[in-house]
Amino acid sequence: MCLAVRLLEREDHKPVRRKVGTQLRSRLVGMLVSLVCALGCAAVAPTAAGAASIGIGDGNPAVFSSPLFAPLHMTVARDIVPWDVVTRRADRGVLAAVASWIQAAQATHLRPLVSFGADSGSASNFIPSINEYRRAVAAFLRRFPQVSDYTAWNEPDFSWRRLASMPQLAAGYFNALSNLCHRCTIAAGDVYLPTSGAATIHGAKARLGPWLRAYIGGLRHRPKAWALHDYHEVRDHNSAQLRTLMSMTSGAIWLDETGGVLRRGTWPRQSAARAGNDEKFLISLGRRYRRVTRIYHYQWLGSPPTAGWDSGLLSPQGAPRPAYWVLRNAAP
Repeated sequence: MCLAVRLLEREDHKPVRRKVGTQLRSRLVGMLVSLVCALGCAAVAPTAAGAASIGIGDGNPAVFSSPLFAPLHMTVARDIVPWDVVTRRADRGVLAAVASWIQAAQATHLRPLVSFGADSGSASNFIPSINEYRRAVAAFLRRFPQVSDYTAWNEPDFSWRRLASMPQLAAGYFNALSNLCHRCTIAAGDVYLPTSGAATIHGAKARLGPWLRAYIGGLRHRPKAWALHDYHEVRDHNSAQLRTLMSMTSGAIWLDETGGVLRRGTWPRQSAARAGNDEKFLISLGRRYRRVTRIYHYQWLGSPPTAGWDSGLLSPQGAPRPAYWVLRNAAP
């Protein structure tokens, strides 16, 4: 029951002297209860998906115009953008695509989240210095002042990249971005490492906890939010990654790249129905953990059978999969 209703009902039963008739007073209380609930209770009522805002992680602006997208009532969207997309000549075509995505997201009333990350092609493993990063990101902020949500680097702990062995440099990127944009909400981490498994960095087993501890040691600003890619625990239906992150940090947590996966590298392949069950588990995290305030599903359209990754809400032919209906049923 709405707290305002309980308070008014308690007030209604106080033994006070009445100068108006009982019937008139009851009518006035009833009107006040309705008004207070309309203004207050609706504001705090949870959505079907809990407290978390649901969004899409996909860089194709055509997603937003799909007739299947609007019924999901998503409010946020994410794209991974090369860190030097504004300053690198080779990225002119990518820059145009990023501008189109941002414009389309905001036209659809979605709040865009930009995650900076590695370039493509021969520059994909280049690690910028703090000064190089600062200059390039400052140019992006000037070019797109309408964007206010960021992560400083996509999966800086990904064990196949050289940056994974430099958590304090990754923290330096967060510091630089925080210094450049005080008005922005910058989620720290954007981490991927599981709490167990075969991931290694320089031949040593890599775990989220130790990597995160070193990263936190390099931070010079208190993050407003933290970002996590919890594909592993969504597949396994556990919350080990999330609980590790929660135990070491404070503030909101965004699951900014996640979802039920049909096909991924060496992972055992599974059916769309089983991926839909994984999606149900993912959505439940927003109800179970108050700190989880955003969930971004990756991706929208499924990949052909020959591709190494497929977590699409739709099949390659555009038909809704079970995971799509999970999100549709969870929509407010």
